[in-house]
Formats: sequence, C-alpha cells, structure tokens
Amino acid sequence: MPETKLQDFIFSLMMVICMVYCMTVYNLALEQGFSLASFSDALRLMWPEVVMAFIVQRYLAKRVANKVLHLMLDVKTAKPSLISVFVAAGNVIVMAPCMTLLVNILHHGISSELISFWMPKLVLNFPFALCIQVFYVGPFVRLMYRLIMRATTKAVIES
Repeated sequence: MPETKLQDFIFSLMMVICMVYCMTVYNLALEQGFSLASFSDALRLMWPEVVMAFIVQRYLAKRVANKVLHLMLDVKTAKPSLISVFVAAGNVIVMAPCMTLLVNILHHGISSELISFWMPKLVLNFPFALCIQVFYVGPFVRLMYRLIMRATTKAVIES
C-alpha cells in the first residue's frame, strides 16, 4: 500500500474521512432516527471529528495497530488479507474508545456524567466501527487508493 510519507498521509486522510462520515451517519441515525437527511447532516457536521480522528490515528492508533499486528502474526508469512484484518482491528481497538470519548466531550463537555454517556455509546460504536472497517470502508478505501495511485503513476509516466 502506501510507500512514501505523502502516500501514507493521503491514505490515512481517505480512511479517516470515510470512517468518520460513516460513524457520523450511524450516530445521527441512532439519535434522530434514520432518514436521507442523515447523509447531508453528517457531511456538514463531521469536520471537527475528522480533525480529531486524523490526529488520533496518525499519532496513536497507527502505532498500536502495528504492535498488535506484529504480536499476533508473523508478517513475513501471513496472507495480505489477514494482515489487513489485523491492522483494521488494531485501529478500531484504539480509535473507537478514543473517538467516542472525544466526541462525547465535544458534544456534552466534561462532567460527572461523562462515563455514563461514553460507555453506552462505545458499546454501540465499537462493533459497528469494526464491521464497517473490515468489510466496507477498509476495502473501499484501499480500492480507491490503488486506483488513484495507478492513475497518478500512469499520468507521471506519460508526461
């Protein structure tokens, strides 16, 4: 996948934007009921979470996911699909609790009831985040990334 720091930055940004959008739609649907407006509302409301998620992903989740990967698998002999699942799971293990906490603080502030807001949301968000990361968003972003890199490489070669 990404081979340079710029490519890694682009890939991370794509993944964060897609995951935050999906999680925002999901949480809006939980809070307000699901409607077509959930999609446009999520697009309008997600940007503070995108910034927070990008920072958490780049400086915390990515490192933990790599450690989980190397603890659980022999990277040299493991199948690429299995590596992708372990990286996704490692990211969600860190991102879901952190982002659920940060978004709760953003929306409700810091109060004595923070834990009572955070834990039920985490119980709902974690399985959804894991499923969409492994089965939908992760494969979609990897496909889009490969297509973009292939088109970019082709354009560079032709010029």
